[in-house]
Amino acid sequence: MNRCHVYYLAIAVAGILFSFYFYESQINKPKYALEVDPTKDTTDISGIMYRIRLTNVGLKQLTGIVVDMGKNDIQNLAYLDSGQSYFFYPKPDTLVNTVKVTTHEGILIQSNFRSPTKVLGLPGAGR
Repeated sequence: MNRCHVYYLAIAVAGILFSFYFYESQINKPKYALEVDPTKDTTDISGIMYRIRLTNVGLKQLTGIVVDMGKNDIQNLAYLDSGQSYFFYPKPDTLVNTVKVTTHEGILIQSNFRSPTKVLGLPGAGR
């Protein structure tokens, strides 16, 4: 067996392993799954900024999404397709502590806000 055949065989094996990895990761995905990322970001210019990113990480569309950010601040989204993300922003007068997200498919997630790490030299890191 010459050297050229060995290279072709190695490339074919790598391709098969690569495709098997992606096949397994797609087949093991849940039908309905939601990722919630509530962020409290402190900036030099605008002060504190709150945002909630929802990402549908499941295989099917989520419907009837309700985001409860506090007293008198409940926002709705009709649907979120698989792989799609959407941002919510609380009203300025909302006292924000936690966020609660529900869907028609039975998903219920309650989460606290996180503050991203600031690294000197990056935008929003302060002086």
